[in-house]
Amino acid sequence: MFRFERKGTVKTAADVPAAVKFAADVTAYLNKQHSLNMKFGVELFGKARIHWYYDIESLDKGVALNAALLQDREYAEMLSKASGLWVEGAIKDTIVSLVG
Repeated sequence: MFRFERKGTVKTAADVPAAVKFAADVTAYLNKQHSLNMKFGVELFGKARIHWYYDIESLDKGVALNAALLQDREYAEMLSKASGLWVEGAIKDTIVSLVG
């Protein structure tokens, strides 16, 4: 089992409400369209960051999901519209192997 995690740093404090709305909307969309059980949260201290995560059974399924997302025009439009909310270069992805 693996956990995919993505975090993004919000550009300004004024952008936080829009970033949280985007996070809720994109999470709901991906859960519905791609049968994920994705969740998101907001970092409480330090920088304004949004964190997304979901678990996946295998890396092969992760690769297949990524291929499907690359073909998903509605998802691409959502990302494009929200691109101004994030510090450039501050979106980071991590895959964690769950062992316990």
